Amino acid sequence: MRWKRELINWMNLGEFVHLCGNREVRIENCRRVLELDDVRVRLCTGELIVEVWGTGLRVFDFNNSSILVRGKIASVHLHERR
Repeated sequence: MRWKRELINWMNLGEFVHLCGNREVRIENCRRVLELDDVRVRLCTGELIVEVWGTGLRVFDFNNSSILVRGKIASVHLHERR
């Protein structure tokens, strides 16, 4: 399965998490939104579950496998999918 991960990285299809201070985070190559409320956003990517915790969280710009979460971000957690 190592070749699969290398191919995903080479094609830029892996997960990218861009954090801009504590007010904005962009997750690229997002497949779907699992949960969404004003304190937690859970997203599914190829190999990870991404959890964004904070207050006043809102989701914007969900297109082209990318999603933008804005609000007061307290933490971002990454969990491997099983």
